[in-house]
Amino acid sequence: MKKPIIGLTPQYDYEKNRIWVGPNYLEAIYAFGGIPIMLPLHTDKESLKTAASVCDGFLFTGGPDISPFRYQEEAIAQCGVVVPERDKMEEDLFSGIIDTDKPVLGICRGMQIMNVFLGGNLYQDLSAQFSPPVQLAHSQTSGNSVLSHYVIIENGSLLHYINPKEYIQVNSFHHQAIKDLAPCLKSAGKATDSLIEAIYHPDKKFFLGVQWHPEHLFKTNEDAANLFKEFIKACN
Repeated sequence: MKKPIIGLTPQYDYEKNRIWVGPNYLEAIYAFGGIPIMLPLHTDKESLKTAASVCDGFLFTGGPDISPFRYQEEAIAQCGVVVPERDKMEEDLFSGIIDTDKPVLGICRGMQIMNVFLGGNLYQDLSAQFSPPVQLAHSQTSGNSVLSHYVIIENGSLLHYINPKEYIQVNSFHHQAIKDLAPCLKSAGKATDSLIEAIYHPDKKFFLGVQWHPEHLFKTNEDAANLFKEFIKACN
């Protein structure tokens, strides 16, 4: 059986002027039968389209904050570092693949850009903007593989199909989050404080975003492993 090729969006290190992808993303894709490739950051839209054409699916990875200008807001004081080059590359990529129905998985920032590019917006900083005041460890200080809070799964959602249970436990490393959901998207899971933790597009073959980091959990956590397993399966 042909192994599906998965295109990953890269991180950009300004200081060292280099692009890179966290190894855990690569390992998770390898583990379930995919072949990961890092897509180019600094390129024109047509070249990016050509690079993306060889991919069977796409993983929008975690990373820095999204520029609030992308959802018609000015940055508040608590907004973190933004990388305009990455915002542009991911928007160009997203606009080129959204109508192809190729499977898409978004993780953390990746889920947020899926929402923003389809017309939703974000809390720029949960501690400053989320009400009631944040009580859960959405930006945990424990290690990457430590679980910090529950996600209540929406019955009938894509996440429920992947993990047919009422709730799962997740890790959490974010200070931004979805505020208003894009009109075409649906919530697939929420934290116990009502914050959206997973989204999906009901009209797509596989279009799923999660706010946590399953790439740090898949080796020991079945719920996290199932996300990658079903994503790669959809890309075949």
